[in-house]
Amino acid sequence: MRELFVKCLFLLSIPVLSLANIYEGIDLRNGNLRTVKQEKNRPLVALFLSSNCPCSQASFDYLNKLQKKYPKFQFVGFNSNKNTSKKSAMKYFKKFDIDFPILLDKNLRYANEFNALKTPHTFLKVKDIIVYQGGVTNKRNPEKASKFFLKDAIVSVKNNQAIKIKDSKTLGCFIRR
Repeated sequence: MRELFVKCLFLLSIPVLSLANIYEGIDLRNGNLRTVKQEKNRPLVALFLSSNCPCSQASFDYLNKLQKKYPKFQFVGFNSNKNTSKKSAMKYFKKFDIDFPILLDKNLRYANEFNALKTPHTFLKVKDIIVYQGGVTNKRNPEKASKFFLKDAIVSVKNNQAIKIKDSKTLGCFIRR
C-alpha cells in the first residue's frame, strides 16, 4: 500500500504541461468546469490574467480582437492568485465579454509550470515548445502601445517565420504566491 501511495505522489508531481497539454479548472466566465486540451497542430496562447490588476483589464478587448483575427491559435486564460477567492474572481470576470476560457488556477499549478510572473503575462506555445513569453505589448494599456509583442509572435508563427523578439518585459501586477 505504501508503495502505491509513493507512486501516486510521484505521478501527481509531474506537470501536466509536459504530459498531455491539458488544462482544467473552473471557467470564471460562467462557473462551469472546463477542460482545454491543446490541439496537436494548433498553437496555444496562454494568458495569465488577474481580477485585481488594471493592466489585465486593459488588455481584454485587445486579446479578444487577437483571438478573432487568428482563429487557428487557441487562447486560454488563467487567473492565478492565492489572495483572490473563486467567488470574487467569478464576479469580476462575468462582468466582461471575454471570448476565451479563463480558468481558475487557485493552487498556482499552471502559473508555476509556465513560470508566470505578472499579469498579464503571455506565453505562445507551439506543440511542446514555448516560443514567446512576456508582455502583450510595451505598454500597460494596448491602446497606448507602439510595440505589439504577442501579435508579432503570432504573425511570425502563422507565417512560418522566426520570431524576432522571443522574450519581452511583462508589465503589470505580480502574481501572489
